[in-house]
Amino acid sequence: MLQEKPISRYLQNVLDALPSAFAQLVFLSSLRDPYTGRYLHEGWASVSTPEEVNLALRQTHCSVFEAVASLPLLGLSRELRRHFISLGQVELRVANLWLETEPYYEMIPEGCSLLARRFFISQFRSALEVLIQAPGWTYLEEPVSSPPPLPDPVSRPQWLN
Repeated sequence: MLQEKPISRYLQNVLDALPSAFAQLVFLSSLRDPYTGRYLHEGWASVSTPEEVNLALRQTHCSVFEAVASLPLLGLSRELRRHFISLGQVELRVANLWLETEPYYEMIPEGCSLLARRFFISQFRSALEVLIQAPGWTYLEEPVSSPPPLPDPVSRPQWLN
């Protein structure tokens, strides 16, 4: 029987606590050193080797990136809105800042194909533009609940049955 590595348990617990794949991508990106490309987490260094931590985070980053990259434009726009709200910042200001400074480049894992990289950047820029150009767009609103069931098209009185 294969033993699960402690780093896998810790990583899964953290990812489960995050509200979305986008939040997971932001978290994983923050653990990568931009100068070396290595993933670092001081707390997990006590349960696994730095190599195991780096490998687990690198692999997870790639799979979470693929999930976020496959989001439709509207879904990514909603994710960005949620993220900006969680930061406690004004959406328009942050969206414009992100278009200018392009921090989403840091979210792309090392070894990602050029096509996937270009698609992600294009989608991300478009999602930011949606938030800037159409912040009140009805489709950006989160669905509160499912709509009530439609009435029976032809309700027959009970006594006719």
